[in-house]
Amino acid sequence: MFDIHTKVLERDVFQYFLDLEIKKAMRYQYFFSLLIIEPDLTADSGIRAEILKTMAELIKEEVRTTDMIGRMGENNFYVILPHAETSNTLSVAERIRSRIESYTFTRKNVGAKETISVGGACFPTHANELGNLVRNATKMIYEAKNNGGNKVCIPN
Repeated sequence: MFDIHTKVLERDVFQYFLDLEIKKAMRYQYFFSLLIIEPDLTADSGIRAEILKTMAELIKEEVRTTDMIGRMGENNFYVILPHAETSNTLSVAERIRSRIESYTFTRKNVGAKETISVGGACFPTHANELGNLVRNATKMIYEAKNNGGNKVCIPN
């Protein structure tokens, strides 16, 4: 149920909750947002695992207890923000980005800085079905990374 290393939801469990969230949002007519968070990492794989674990903890501290975090790939996290419109989503994403940028990670007993790129999209503002919501958030993460990283991008 939880990723053994980062203690956030595993991919399959998160996908179940994401599917459920879109069904509830359609049924009860409310907004929710999806964030994709990817480190702008340069660390080797041994160090990367520890950095991802710390990043997961920092993300948890910056979201509400009702928000859901999942590890969807080797190096990325997805976050569901129920009842969050675009302005709320941008605010949360920027808070997470800033928190990680200002945190000093320890690498081999030396302090180091890390950054993340964040892409997001809001249902139904940016997409009216799950596939398009994920595609739009994915496009935004690529836009953030292609513009130098350490950015938050959400469709206008």
